[in-house]
This record gives sequence, C-alpha cells and structure tokens, in this order.
Amino acid sequence: MNSLLDMLLLAALLASSAAAPLSRIGGIDVMGDFTDVQTIGNIAYVAGGATGLMIFDVSDASSPKLLGSSADCIGCNTTAQYVTVVGTRAYVVPHYGGYFPPSTHHTVFAIVDVSTPSSPRQLGTYESDEPYHLINHFSYHLHVFISGNNYVYSRQHDGIHVVDVSTPSSPSLV
Repeated sequence: MNSLLDMLLLAALLASSAAAPLSRIGGIDVMGDFTDVQTIGNIAYVAGGATGLMIFDVSDASSPKLLGSSADCIGCNTTAQYVTVVGTRAYVVPHYGGYFPPSTHHTVFAIVDVSTPSSPRQLGTYESDEPYHLINHFSYHLHVFISGNNYVYSRQHDGIHVVDVSTPSSPSLV
C-alpha cells in the first residue's frame, strides 16, 4: 500500500464485503507522506506530512476526490502529522520533518474550520515556549481527544496536557 488513503479504501472495501477477495478498487495520486487519517461520513481528513492537511471525498471509493488542503487554507500551517476532527473543527498537529527548529517557540496544534472542505480556514493555534529538544518528533502526540471544550493530549516522557479550546483564536493551557 502506498498511503493511508489506500488503507482507507481497503477498509471501505472490507466493510462492504467481508467475504469477498481483497482487491484495490481505487485511489488518487497525490504528493505526501500520509501519517494519519480520520473519516466522518464520506469525508476523509488526511495528515500528509510536509504536504499538510488534505480533505477528500471518498463517497465513490473507486474515484476519491481532493476537496481541499492546507494549500487552500487561509493562514494554515502547511504541514500535518496528526489530525483529529470534531464537528466542523480539525485539530492539526504540525509535521516537523525530522528537524528541530532553532527557536523554542513552536505550534503544538492548529484549529482549522473544515465546515467548507474546499476552503478550510485556520481559526487559531496553540503555541508552546517549552524547550523543543524535549519533544520527540516521532511521538509528538501519542494520544489526543477532545472533551467538551478541552483538547487533551499526552506526549512521551511529558505527561498529560489539557488546553481550553472554547475560544479557537486563543486556546490556553488549563
């Protein structure tokens, strides 16, 4: 399999006919190092590494269509390592590409309005001033979930963090 999107299409195939022999029924050629995917209905939200957040219509598994991406997003960070979607918001953890930025100030996650998949819009970011060298970029967010207005995440060797996202333009540590 070449990407998480191929895996998504395989999952759709398995769900539709568990007893049938497996075969690839569709795909789409896009650049990216897909690292995470979440589907809601017929929409797939894909973290594409340096390519960023990509949003696909997968209603026709034989011919998925790219609806929008970070490239279409006003003010979006252009990279994505992990994505969690709740309602009309995507919480996107940036992809750092295996390097450590020289500064200690960095985006922990971005909040993106995906209510119109063809034109996602960044609502805000949660920034951190903690020393970047303490963060292992391969396991940046080990677990993420949204509970009410709280974005809760854990990181390797760094415990659990709770961020209030009730005001998406200025999330704050609880």
